[in-house]
Amino acid sequence: MTDPKQNRAPAAAPSGADQGYRFVIPNARTLIYQVFAYGIIFLNLLGQLLMDYQRNSPNLTISILVCTALFILFILWDVYLLKKKNTLQSLGIIILILGFRWYQYAMGWGFAINVVLWFLYLVSRRQLVILVSSAEIRYPSFPVKKISWSEVSNLVLKDDILTIDLKNNKIYQHFVKNADEIVSEAVFNEFCREQIGNLKM
Repeated sequence: MTDPKQNRAPAAAPSGADQGYRFVIPNARTLIYQVFAYGIIFLNLLGQLLMDYQRNSPNLTISILVCTALFILFILWDVYLLKKKNTLQSLGIIILILGFRWYQYAMGWGFAINVVLWFLYLVSRRQLVILVSSAEIRYPSFPVKKISWSEVSNLVLKDDILTIDLKNNKIYQHFVKNADEIVSEAVFNEFCREQIGNLKM
């Protein structure tokens, strides 16, 4: 499934010959990452409620009801956003808040784990951008992969499909929604041919 939120943003934008071309590509795993985030939130809530149970918290019943209601509301809101606006809410702040709550139980390791998970969640939900300039191609892996033109066998935009063919037989191919509305395929492909051709002179 394509990234719901990023499909709404401009797919590509020419930023001048020096800056090059900026292509926003769909993050196909956004929904999967969101499901994992809900799993992290659920395990945090379950662990913290169990700690309250072991400590005979007088507010345990209220805590269970509130946590259950909020958890369900978050899921329902995401379902609404996905159906009506083709996007998903960010759950990063919730993961971070639950991490801080582990300090209430004197468990710093719980906070540390949540901070790591929060960071990974933000990385996974980031906007994926391929930047093609006269200097290099920047590919949105983590960390960003810099590809020099000397490594490129061919780079072409055709029917909203961006294909990067490397000399080591690796091929990166991504759908760019409505790229033709912003970027001329002919101009972009000629730009790429010039970069590759310049290395052969």
